[in-house]
Amino acid sequence: MFSLILKIARASLARRGLRSLLVVLMIAISLWGLLLMEGVYEGMIEQMINNAIRSDSGHLSFFAKGYRSDPDLALLVDKVPAIRAALEQDQRLRSFALRLKQDGLAATAHASRGAAIIGMDLEKEEQHGRLAEYLYKGEFSFGKQDKGIILGFKLADTLRVRIGSKIILSAQDLHAEVASAAFRVTGILKTNNMGLDERAVFIDLDRMRKMLSVPEGVSQVAVIVHDQDQLAEVQEDLHSQFPDLDILRWDELYPALMQSKVIMNGFNMVISGMIFCVAALGIFGVMLVSVLERIREFGIMLAIGTRFGLIRNIVLAESFFLGLIGFLFGSLIGGLSLYYFKIYGLDLSAFSDAFDEFGMDAVTYAIIRPSYFLTAFVAVLLATFFSVLIPLRVLKKSNPIEAINKV
Repeated sequence: MFSLILKIARASLARRGLRSLLVVLMIAISLWGLLLMEGVYEGMIEQMINNAIRSDSGHLSFFAKGYRSDPDLALLVDKVPAIRAALEQDQRLRSFALRLKQDGLAATAHASRGAAIIGMDLEKEEQHGRLAEYLYKGEFSFGKQDKGIILGFKLADTLRVRIGSKIILSAQDLHAEVASAAFRVTGILKTNNMGLDERAVFIDLDRMRKMLSVPEGVSQVAVIVHDQDQLAEVQEDLHSQFPDLDILRWDELYPALMQSKVIMNGFNMVISGMIFCVAALGIFGVMLVSVLERIREFGIMLAIGTRFGLIRNIVLAESFFLGLIGFLFGSLIGGLSLYYFKIYGLDLSAFSDAFDEFGMDAVTYAIIRPSYFLTAFVAVLLATFFSVLIPLRVLKKSNPIEAINKV
């Protein structure tokens, strides 16, 4: 019986081939657009999160109690040797970096601007977050005798400096006195982390200690783990070892990025709903016309004793065929498109200025997740079911004798 239903449904769709093809194309193109938008947009969000983790927060960050609300040099992470030893022994950690931060002023002959001065070990930072990959101009080095600085590209534009330009950095030292020193620009970074690109000035950690009279201690210890699934476990273990420190995850330091992921999930649900409506309307139109055209045929079947359940199953099978074929074609085209953009990226360099304003990469690499296809399949399956309810109701109310007498 099941094979008979499939044969009749397949023959009916083939008899109206052009109409069926248009519905399949409509579903396929809609799914292709859905999958492409999901993969590219989520890839964009993941790149923003990855940039923030690599350039600043890590997966976890250590801070002294109260430092986040009052970033003062008197509130530094002490016991650095003990922390370094614990982190080096933890096999779950990939890398860590020590940083000393202080707000100050960056001044040139042309302009001045408030800046976040960050002391770091470049070699350690390269192992930690591969910062050299963000190099925009110049070299990833502090130059001879560590008298060079690296700064964000937006800050460089504001100060109107280029490689080799002289900058005076001023900041309050540990004794609440103003300390200043002259530096030369050796490199400019473009991290697509707006906070760093607009304000950050990177200098050698030891040189910053001398400048600010800070013999020991750091403002932040950034940690990157091997497996993010172990992040909560690692955070809990480290907090038990160092209860006097604040140990925060990246999503606690960058709540806006986490909110973007939540928005992305809502966006996917809305788009899936739109695809559901488009597919349902398309299949509904085809099936309603098909039922009305064949009402005499169905009437004869009912008159000779065919159960309505069999006719209902034939109509459902036709609807399912349309949805399934459209889903398969849409998934194939969408999957291939996502794979291409995952490997080669979607180059939107023509709009790079606009992307820079939002801290986004001009070249976006897509992400492929099985959930995209599962959600699309469920949406199409529901569409095929609800789209035939009204045509079946029309058919059920028809009078077999009247249907036979229709010309």
